[in-house]
Amino acid sequence: MHPVRYSPIRLGIDEDPADHPCAEVRHYNADLAVLEHLLGDLRAMLGRAAAGETVLHPYQILSWQENGLRRRTVMCDPEALLQGGSDVLLVGFLGNRRSTDEANIIDEFDFDVIGEFRQYPGILSYSSMELVPNQWANLVVHLHARDRESWRRSAVHIEAAEDLSPRVFHSVRIHNGRLRGGLIGDGRVTVEVTKYWDYDSDPMWHAVRTLPGGITDADFPGSGRR
Repeated sequence: MHPVRYSPIRLGIDEDPADHPCAEVRHYNADLAVLEHLLGDLRAMLGRAAAGETVLHPYQILSWQENGLRRRTVMCDPEALLQGGSDVLLVGFLGNRRSTDEANIIDEFDFDVIGEFRQYPGILSYSSMELVPNQWANLVVHLHARDRESWRRSAVHIEAAEDLSPRVFHSVRIHNGRLRGGLIGDGRVTVEVTKYWDYDSDPMWHAVRTLPGGITDADFPGSGRR
């Protein structure tokens, strides 16, 4: 999601890079729990729609609070989400946001991002969850890898990745993965690749970790995978 102009550092499956705590393996426990929570929101909404308790409309923005923290889901294509049976792909975003007035610009920019989704029909949903005040996690569900690549080339995404992110975040983790069998079912979030950006490093540090076969929260008993 963050275009760069050099090759990222390649991390081993269990490698903790020196001086870059944002990329330590221990984060998988918490990150996967957050993504599963966001997935649970989607499944609950789809379950109510399937039972006839509610009607979900394309590109409908649903907002609410949980324990005083904000939540939001954009149902871009509820019909496709309700079909199930086939794998869908996931992008999970977790950033350590700066405590500055300038960092608040990302909240307004987020609505520009949402407005772009109609141009990318392969994006099925977008969910965001406030973890603590002003610290958010996002989950995008989409159909094909090409959907993700097309979105990365959009002008609004390039601005977010290259201009806003270094100003707004200390560091960012992005997990690329899949949900086997789609939203209708009990599949777990499977992470296949994780990308890291440490904007406080000089020069900016970027790395990638590939997880052959993918990992789920079941792969992390106790305090870690090791």
